Amino acid sequence: MCTVHLVRVVSDGKGLFLTYTGKLYEGDWFKGFRHGYGTLSNKLLNGTYNLEYRGEWVRGKPEGAGWRYYENGNVYFGFWRRGQRHGYGKMWYADGTFYVGYWNMSKKEGLGMFVQVNGNRYEGNWHQDMKNGIGRFYHLHTGQLQEGCWQDNICVMSKMSDIEIRQFCYFPSEYPIPPETLRESKKILEDSEFWLKQQIGNIDNKLKFCIDKM
Repeated sequence: MCTVHLVRVVSDGKGLFLTYTGKLYEGDWFKGFRHGYGTLSNKLLNGTYNLEYRGEWVRGKPEGAGWRYYENGNVYFGFWRRGQRHGYGKMWYADGTFYVGYWNMSKKEGLGMFVQVNGNRYEGNWHQDMKNGIGRFYHLHTGQLQEGCWQDNICVMSKMSDIEIRQFCYFPSEYPIPPETLRESKKILEDSEFWLKQQIGNIDNKLKFCIDKM
């Protein structure tokens, strides 16, 4: 049974390849593999093509830098490895949220920033696609900053403070957070077992580098 339509394809160089299911590849080939730079599109019922991926390939799979346009409206731009989001990249979600940071086999891993639709954002460590480790959460709708430790998307230890523009936020808290009265509160937080396990290092500099690449 024939499963592909062959349209000017070569084993090395540039060519086109149209599958029976309507996927069209246009780009570089090497020893019969999609390898180099190319685009992958899907044929629609009206005969036009919808772009799915454009970027670099290695032996038939996206690898290197590339754009991916998902059917649900999500858009990703960044690095790939073996067909998976891997390394630094940005994801624009169809619901209006946004992530910029590092990935490991299509899951958020390492330092990254996630911005919600209302502008609230989390900056910090991720593991297995969840907030894990040291981070800070900006409650920009109320004008407060939460700094602490997260475990599987749950903040397990933190301190809250007002940001300087609290009074200009959409829904500022009625009263500012009272002055801190606990002695050496920051030291108590940083001496906790959970905090020490995070290998803090120069996290602020790394996070700034990550965000500056937006």
